[in-house]
Formats: sequence, structure tokens, C-alpha cells
Amino acid sequence: MPRQAPGFFNSPKNQKRILIGSVLIFVIGAAAFISLVVFRGTGNAFTSPISTNPAQLIKPEKKVPVSPQALATARKFIETAVLRQNVDAAWPLVHVDLRGRMTRKSWDTGNIPVIDYPANNAKDAQFVVDYSYQTSMLAEVDLVAKKGSGVRPHLDFYIGLKKKDGKWLVSYWEPHWRPPVPLAPN
Repeated sequence: MPRQAPGFFNSPKNQKRILIGSVLIFVIGAAAFISLVVFRGTGNAFTSPISTNPAQLIKPEKKVPVSPQALATARKFIETAVLRQNVDAAWPLVHVDLRGRMTRKSWDTGNIPVIDYPANNAKDAQFVVDYSYQTSMLAEVDLVAKKGSGVRPHLDFYIGLKKKDGKWLVSYWEPHWRPPVPLAPN
């Protein structure tokens, strides 16, 4: 009869201990599962008290005519940040919502969170205002690319502005374009 090599798992005493330990772990796991799944409470999970006070409704902002200062800020933003010409002059026009935690030094490098576009009509592009309130405005602008720039010839952009400390600042700049979804083959 071949001799078994000495080892922890070859000892009958240790095998019995492993079996008992495994059974105990299984029993504890089964008890935990049953207590969490089968015997879970049927009480109300929402413990907040019911209020008798009427709900506070948000009052819609009052629409106002478009601010010429907001449009001037939007135009200067396009002429500087979007065209990447004199990016330094765009810094005071940008709200923290758009520039995030960028420092002035990192902004001045030109690697900014503004989608650039080589617009030929930056000085005279028309803005179509989606809404205008006392503290915010959203508009669309159709930019036409310079010939030979290698980008889409026309591209609509959304530009959002917020009023902070009496000044209009650009808080949003995104293209109004999505790539086409190809049709499934027949």
C-alpha cells in the first residue's frame, strides 16, 4: 500500500475539523439569508412624517427682452474663445460653469473647455434666442466655416449665459448636432 505524504489535508483529524467548520459557515450563511430575505420587516420603509404644510412651488422666472449686453458678451466669446484668437480676452467672459476649476494660467495656454470652430461669420452671425430671463439666457447661433477648413460647413451651437454680479457670462457652449445613426441593413 502506498504511503500518503504528510500534510494538513491528509490528516483525518484535520479533515473532520474542516467538515465541521464548513457546515458551521453554511448554517450561519443560511440563517443570515433567511433573516434578511424571508423575515425582513413589513413596516413602512418611509419614516418621514406627513406634513400638513402646503408644498412650496417653484415660481417660473419672468421672461424679459434679450439683453444687448448678453448678446455682446456672446459675440465677443465666439470671436475670442471659439476662434482661438486672443483667448486671454475670453477669460472674463466665461462663467465658472464652463471653465470649471481651470486657473487663469492654464486657460491662457489655449487648451480650454470650449469647442473651437473656424467660423467665417463670427462678427455677424445671428442669434436665435430660445429663452431670456433676468438671470439667464439661451440662444442658438449658426456658424459658417471658413473655406478649406475641413470641418462641417454649417454648424449650429447653443450658447448659454448667466448673469453674475451684474455681468453676463457664458456658461454653456455646445454644438447642436448629433452624428447620424446608420440604418440597419435589410
